[in-house]
Amino acid sequence: MAGLTILLVACDRGRLPDPPPDPVSSISGTVTLPGARATALPVTRPLRPGEVLRDRQGQPWRVRGASRAVGHSGAVIPGEYLVLTRPGLSTQAVNASLSALEVPSVGTVGLSRAGGSSALGLGLYRVNRVLSGAQSAQVLRELAARPGVLSVSPNRRMVALRTPDDTYYPLQWHYPAMDLPEAWTLTTGAAVTVAVLDTGIGSHPDLTGQLLPGMDFIRDPAASGDGDGRDSDPTDAAGGDYHGTHVTGTVAARTNNGAGVAGVSWGARVVPVRVLGQDGGDLADVLLGALWAAGEPVDGVKATAHPARVVNLSLGGEGVCSAAEQQVFTRLKARGVVTVVAAGNDDVDVATISPANCADVITVGAVGPDGRRAPYSNHGARIDVMAPGGNGSLGVTVGGETYPGGVLSTSVDDVTRTAQYVFMDGTSMAAPHVAGAVALLLGREPTLTPDQVLARLKRTAAPLGSRCDVAGGCGAGLVDAGALLTDATSSPPPTPPTPTPPTTPPVVAALFLQPDTSINYAQSRYTQLPTDSLTPPYRVGDLAAGPYLVAAWQDLDDDGQIDEGEPFGTYPQTVTLSGTGSDLTGIDVTLEAFRVQGVSAAEGPDRQDAVTRALETLTTRR
Repeated sequence: MAGLTILLVACDRGRLPDPPPDPVSSISGTVTLPGARATALPVTRPLRPGEVLRDRQGQPWRVRGASRAVGHSGAVIPGEYLVLTRPGLSTQAVNASLSALEVPSVGTVGLSRAGGSSALGLGLYRVNRVLSGAQSAQVLRELAARPGVLSVSPNRRMVALRTPDDTYYPLQWHYPAMDLPEAWTLTTGAAVTVAVLDTGIGSHPDLTGQLLPGMDFIRDPAASGDGDGRDSDPTDAAGGDYHGTHVTGTVAARTNNGAGVAGVSWGARVVPVRVLGQDGGDLADVLLGALWAAGEPVDGVKATAHPARVVNLSLGGEGVCSAAEQQVFTRLKARGVVTVVAAGNDDVDVATISPANCADVITVGAVGPDGRRAPYSNHGARIDVMAPGGNGSLGVTVGGETYPGGVLSTSVDDVTRTAQYVFMDGTSMAAPHVAGAVALLLGREPTLTPDQVLARLKRTAAPLGSRCDVAGGCGAGLVDAGALLTDATSSPPPTPPTPTPPTTPPVVAALFLQPDTSINYAQSRYTQLPTDSLTPPYRVGDLAAGPYLVAAWQDLDDDGQIDEGEPFGTYPQTVTLSGTGSDLTGIDVTLEAFRVQGVSAAEGPDRQDAVTRALETLTTRR
């Protein structure tokens, strides 16, 4: 049986990967990891922990320390208004006009000027008593209606954006690109568990304290690289580029510790799940690893004590989404787990790449430091959002020096086994940015469902427009973490009304077929079932000898016809009765949502039309 070849879809530092190998014979499929390549820019040397970066004058970089968040960035200050008035009005005249307002349901409100710029016609005004948020909004509307007032806006709280003091944070252009400093003024992340299914984890000081017990799910010792099969040690067996270590650092590297790099969610904890060796792994290991990480039982494996709320899959390959993959991701979603998947690096429609083309996952494409879709990033209608993935063909200048335009994160020197930091490109680098942002969001709003998380990501993303370079191919656009966390959530979604049980009973009909396949209504019969039942027993009696099409339906709105979406079904074979006065009973008919253009499609268009007309006629006569 030809298996599915899955390529790790990310870590090629801005260049397209070599063509994938021919599919191999395997029931579960094979996951293949292409080798990483050095960036084409002159600065290719990795950064070592503790290394001091200097500017062109030889002076160490000075990284601004983290500011403390005060209040809520952008929060409205009740009872304070910025009033812009028509040029030429004196401050005295404006003050007199605004000194007292009669506001419906609020009463008399006095305002006093607290500062401003007379030359610009701008003034800050405060009310003389405490107002609720609703009352403050009413006063604003009354102010805006006063003569000479051009505009009124509420005064809002502003705070210094939170900036981590990690040594190499200035090189992490990818965090300001998705507005993380604004998000960090609100939260630096709670202890949300994120599972990273990848090549495993390497020893690194910037990941100390950030990891939870993981698992090695590679069953085949020959492919594992560590000489054994499945076990509880997710350590990367080396021999590659420490892809999983790099992804993990993006999600949750130790942050604001005065060293190394920052992670997206400072408080998140990562469960490393090793599913890829240096030459790949297989699809079964990936799927079972995902189930285990989410807390689902896996045969022969002790359950995790730390089930994940977020699962990151920076892997994939050419092919359709298999039934097994879809079953797993649907199950994870049902458990409330958000699954984030890299779109792939082949500059093709992501519809051809699995598991990015599966339902119930968040599919992520990549942008470079110029804000454009990275030239390698897959695209298409299945993309949900974009995130920074890097573009090594571009440079980022910091401190007078130019560095690769890739994503900087944690890694390990494959020869010395010492920790380092490297730039890498790919949608594999984009996906953990989204996984980390989701962890920030769930830390603040833990009851959100996967569907609600996806809706928030899309609603608050910044569209790429022409920067996508492929019409409609970049989903909702670049994730904006600040907007994601400040999106209005105070009002819960309205509770849907309790559906009223249908009062129209289900119907089973025996439709008499004439030689030309038209329906003889005079010889057709039907029976009504109890309103609360769609199953036998039933009996359609007094039937003439001959062929019948058996159909069942429920006219929920009792309008005399079967509408789009109402329950309907037909028995797939014609039923032929012999002898007049026969009864029809015991035939099971599966009811599904009715489609006007899809009735018994296997029977041909004439049969469709005949059934549709029959339903309309019989429901009307009933």
